Amino acid sequence: MRDFFFIMGESFVKGVYMKQVLFASTNPGKVNEAKAFFEKENIEMLSLRDFSWVEPVEETGETFEENAMLKAQVYFHELQIPCIADDGGLMVDALGGAPGVHSHRFLGIENPTTEELALGILEKMRGIPKEKRTARLGGVTVFWDGGHLAKAESWVEGYITEEVMDTIQEGFPYRPIFMIPALGKVYSKATPEERNSFRIKNLEQLKKDILQYL
Repeated sequence: MRDFFFIMGESFVKGVYMKQVLFASTNPGKVNEAKAFFEKENIEMLSLRDFSWVEPVEETGETFEENAMLKAQVYFHELQIPCIADDGGLMVDALGGAPGVHSHRFLGIENPTTEELALGILEKMRGIPKEKRTARLGGVTVFWDGGHLAKAESWVEGYITEEVMDTIQEGFPYRPIFMIPALGKVYSKATPEERNSFRIKNLEQLKKDILQYL
């Protein structure tokens, strides 16, 4: 039997005292990354799927950092559970930094699918030479517990391919069209060790603070 104490952000799982942390996402891939990262700590990593009654936060920030902080603060206020939130994406130089924080709006269609986002970038980049297709993929991750704020940011440099180079996985539209020259492959084909997503890099920077504040 499991007993949850959401107000205090604590629980007991199989007789072990656990501190609950909310990873502010419904994306299972992102949540599983965070769960795996903290697997050896006494942390029960929850996601927004565990709180279906909570209204999603409208991401109104003009930067990835603003959106990440907004989500962390609002969800902590709602649930009183220490919160990790992030925001990130693709920034393409030839498109003036787009899609950036406006990834779900820059195509001009409502609620684009993962495939539409990937193909939309390629269409906008049609005819642009390789040397001008530079881009970066990454973002900002923050931790907020109502009194302590910690944040980290990391990016991977690369360029946009001329076609889709791998299967488009739900929730990750840019990975199969983002080439990493240092690896000689698109992001989606990199191994977990090679990929070391920006979320993991950021969590590595934040881990000490997170464990200290819990």
